Amino acid sequence: MERPVVLCILDGWGYSAQRVGNAIANASKPYLEDIEKNYPSLLLQASGLGVGMTWGETGNSEVGHLTLGAGRSIYQYLYRINKDIESGYFFQNAELMKAVNHVKSNNSAVHFVGLLSSGSVHAYFNHLLALLELTKANNISNYRLHLFTDGKDSALQEAPDLIKKMDEYFPGSMANISTIIGRDDAMDRNNRWELTQKTFELWTQGKGNSSGDVLSALSKYYENGFNDHNIPPTVINTRGLINDNDAVVFFNFREDSMRQISRVFVSEYFDYFPRELPQNLFVLAFSQYIESTRLKAIYPPPFIANGLAEVLSTNGKTQFHIAETEKYAHVTYFFNCLKNKPLDGETDFFLESVPDAQADPLMRVHDIVSKVTEELSRDYYDFFVINFANADILAHLGNLEVTTKGVEVVDVALGRLKEAVLAKNGILIITADHGNAERVVYGASGNPETKHDQNPVPFYLVASEFQRPRSEEEIAASRREARGILSDVAPSILELMSLPIPSEMTGESLLRIIG
Repeated sequence: MERPVVLCILDGWGYSAQRVGNAIANASKPYLEDIEKNYPSLLLQASGLGVGMTWGETGNSEVGHLTLGAGRSIYQYLYRINKDIESGYFFQNAELMKAVNHVKSNNSAVHFVGLLSSGSVHAYFNHLLALLELTKANNISNYRLHLFTDGKDSALQEAPDLIKKMDEYFPGSMANISTIIGRDDAMDRNNRWELTQKTFELWTQGKGNSSGDVLSALSKYYENGFNDHNIPPTVINTRGLINDNDAVVFFNFREDSMRQISRVFVSEYFDYFPRELPQNLFVLAFSQYIESTRLKAIYPPPFIANGLAEVLSTNGKTQFHIAETEKYAHVTYFFNCLKNKPLDGETDFFLESVPDAQADPLMRVHDIVSKVTEELSRDYYDFFVINFANADILAHLGNLEVTTKGVEVVDVALGRLKEAVLAKNGILIITADHGNAERVVYGASGNPETKHDQNPVPFYLVASEFQRPRSEEEIAASRREARGILSDVAPSILELMSLPIPSEMTGESLLRIIG
């Protein structure tokens, strides 16, 4: 085995010169600062057009890991769907028309299910409006809404404003809200099947709290300390449950957080909990959450050839992918360019995420470093990809103190990781997928800021041949502007490993501008 290359992705770790509300700037980071003083660094663009999103859109974990692994910008679902809505093609989509015809032929209801958010990470508000326009254009009055309240990619208590806004665009649509539930339950991706069961039984059996008015229900929850992300399962209209012969349209376009709940509806063999599944359902999703003939996708995933992991595998290199469960899909499915199965020579490893990150900001970061150190000592793997989730998970809570603690934990872990990699004469690359923890509260108001942002992310190159003292002027210059984009990371790694860069990769090696 030649010297190992380790890619460490700091989830939600952007750069901003603004110190107010900035958990990264205000945290004690002696290990990262030592790296910055002795090794080359620069900033990378991680949002908008540079990662295949629309202009001004914030980055996210899915897009970030996909772009890092692909070595090119891939037009994201958000961009594709928005373009189709603008052109009118969306309203003629063959799969959507099948759902419309199913409802009409069975004299049944269509249920629109997804995240109500002002953000664009998992779902997009305008996509919900487009579905309502679809019902109007096709004279479907029997539609029902099952909404997940957000509170992470949008403000903590924004759901009422979004519901009112929806009702302004489509008067009467508020009355068609059948259920609400926080995203923590509905979008679980950590195998907490009891949360998925609560969600499924809310929609199909009406199990949960009851309220005849959605705005009143939300107001009472807020008074009792709840925020949008943890709103309890609540039935607003018992006549709007999912029944035999209905159509269900999931409008989240991000796959990983919808896999569990969609599996309940379409898996032929299901044993996570007893389920009473309505018969003759037509189940449709904006993207292909899981591989199943029973789940139709409006937008199939793009085929991406010759991503970083594939090139490594083709060239006989071994690789180790590791994260805690919150980010496991990102270092596997997304980093591997939307491929579900490990490649030849690839080992995937995950650790269960802690149930309450706010109470335990350490999370699993030191366990991850210990496992990587163990694997490095075996001299077997050529490449490692690691995700440290602390900064992103904690920043979504809008708690500056806790997020700062999480950043400091990550810094210590980076110190351990650096020593382990250099002890093997390896190369350590530290970067991030998008910004978040550098803006945890609004500077002027002090209100929590739980959403991602458009800030650039750092890139550090740590190896013995690149070590030399950096002046304050050099460090300041590295922070002035983004000099690369996320898609530049994969070709940089291939050059470091003396492997050919495939023509499909449009990113450029950063070794030409960093030193």
